[in-house]
Amino acid sequence: MNTDSNSFDPTPKLKSSPVPVLFIPFKNNEENCNYCGIEYSKSLERYQKYCKYCLFWYIQYITSNNTYLDVRIMTNNSQCIKHKTTRNNFYTANIQEWCEYCSEILYFTQVVIENSNCRHHDFSKYCVICRYEKRLSGYQISSGWVESTLTKKSIPILYLPWWDSLNQCVVCDKELKYIHQESKSYCQKWCSYCFIIYTGCRHCLTTNIIFGIADQSQCKKCSRISFIRIDITDIESGNFIIEEFLASTRINNKQLHSIVNYETIFDTSNPFYTYEFINNKLRLSLHEKVIKWIPYSQIKNLKKIAEGGFSIIYKATWLGTDVAVKKLHDSQNISKYFLNELRSLYQCDDDNDWVIGYYGITQDPIAKEYMLILDYAEGGNLHDYLQKNFINIRWVDKFLILQGVSLGLERIHNNNVIHRDLHSGNMLLSNFWKVGDLGLSQPANNTLSNNEIYGVIPYIAPEIFKGAAFSKESDVYSLGMIMWELTTGCKPFANVEHDHNLIFKILDGERPKITEDTPKFYANLMKKCWDSNPSKRPTIVEMYNYISSWSNTRGTIEYRQAENKRLELIRSKKLGPEFSEKFHPKAIFTSRALSSLISKASTINSSSMISFNDKQGMLYVMLLSNN
Repeated sequence: MNTDSNSFDPTPKLKSSPVPVLFIPFKNNEENCNYCGIEYSKSLERYQKYCKYCLFWYIQYITSNNTYLDVRIMTNNSQCIKHKTTRNNFYTANIQEWCEYCSEILYFTQVVIENSNCRHHDFSKYCVICRYEKRLSGYQISSGWVESTLTKKSIPILYLPWWDSLNQCVVCDKELKYIHQESKSYCQKWCSYCFIIYTGCRHCLTTNIIFGIADQSQCKKCSRISFIRIDITDIESGNFIIEEFLASTRINNKQLHSIVNYETIFDTSNPFYTYEFINNKLRLSLHEKVIKWIPYSQIKNLKKIAEGGFSIIYKATWLGTDVAVKKLHDSQNISKYFLNELRSLYQCDDDNDWVIGYYGITQDPIAKEYMLILDYAEGGNLHDYLQKNFINIRWVDKFLILQGVSLGLERIHNNNVIHRDLHSGNMLLSNFWKVGDLGLSQPANNTLSNNEIYGVIPYIAPEIFKGAAFSKESDVYSLGMIMWELTTGCKPFANVEHDHNLIFKILDGERPKITEDTPKFYANLMKKCWDSNPSKRPTIVEMYNYISSWSNTRGTIEYRQAENKRLELIRSKKLGPEFSEKFHPKAIFTSRALSSLISKASTINSSSMISFNDKQGMLYVMLLSNN
């Protein structure tokens, strides 16, 4: 590969045409010429489309004997009325010798079309299907960087020495769309899914592939500049931080760098090697479901359904689909740190039935606060579900709920993502029980990841109160609290004030009281999740395996005993939300900043340790005196 813009000619055997080549389409699946409307003809060997009428006029304007096109022409009529001498078995590479009466295009060497049959063929000699011979070995591929008009950062560009007539994106296989221009030259197309732009030079029959959104493209052969005018109404937020984030959810930046930095493509005799290289590098990093910018005007019928510590939740419709809209408080100056947390959304969302999906981001035009567009969970959250249906929720149902929630958390942990704020309010029912609110339980303008802790006290693992970072183990602790909530229908520690004293008690080992109907194996797993030592807690994979095995033994004696005991406790009004202790008015179950409370609890803990040590010292002195 050549990356020096001044040291090479991508097609050294050819000259740049003084007349634009308009007779070859930029998408080979088109039926009619974009300029004259006549139906395209096809080359004999590679079925490349071209317009004979526009080709005829092109030749009329070419007056020199320079070679502008790499083409193979043959005769189809030895008795041509235009030629006095026979042209039987006549072949030429000179487009000026093309005759409208007796010539046929065998193939254009420079024109690449979609041919799925030969993409993975062995090209060590030539492809027997499309006959791409080693005629491009003298052509040169180059790369470079251009500035993104969205993120204002450098994005890679490949300069290809051929005319790309593919109608599908080389990365995602989605249909490419023309970028409409005033010039109507039909030499710019793009994939709105991958943010990849393809621009062609009709004077040189070369193609630039830009891996991002740019406003211009320059041909490496003739230096002509073409301006790119994409309608970015649906993809531009006006905020560079958000644009950078949205672009990063499509293709991994590290993979983009490899496009520019790779030293050589092993064989440029066939363009499909180049496309396979791009596909292999980028396809694995491409997400099936991207997060995109959604115009606020598309959001209809907003209805408030809930409010948390840092957001308001609405039900709405978007393009005819019910969605949840999460409006983030004080998000006018949304932080890059917060958006880094949002990356977990698309990391965990691909083809995942167990994690709430995300569609995109929009902005309230009046308050200027940003809003997330999410899947709408018509069944509500787990806490409300337990409150309404607790009496009828059997132990077998509890295991099924726990199984779904565990599977969601397993998917999250498999992607090396930590939830950090698991509680029953973000366990949501939408056909399945799903996990929601990944990484969102913090202010949208939060800029420092280590200076503040956010969450709901009863669900936070004790080591977090001691300064440890959130981890997969702390998520498992939170899941243990959800397990307890399934047994009672109540949130943990709902009967006490959520202050520094509760934090101190949790640090001191206090946990919710286990109900009498809880099966022994369930209680043991719950206690393991609650262990003060994170290393002694089970992994989410171990938990899911335990829960799945129990679900398959629902007919055992222990199961039946637990269900009978549950019914007995309900009849005697000893179990259920309505029979629990009175809810404390200062029990706060919305996520909030906790550092000040943690600091107070730490002071109490330190004082207790000093007092304990003093007592130990006095006891030691008394023992010495007695001796």
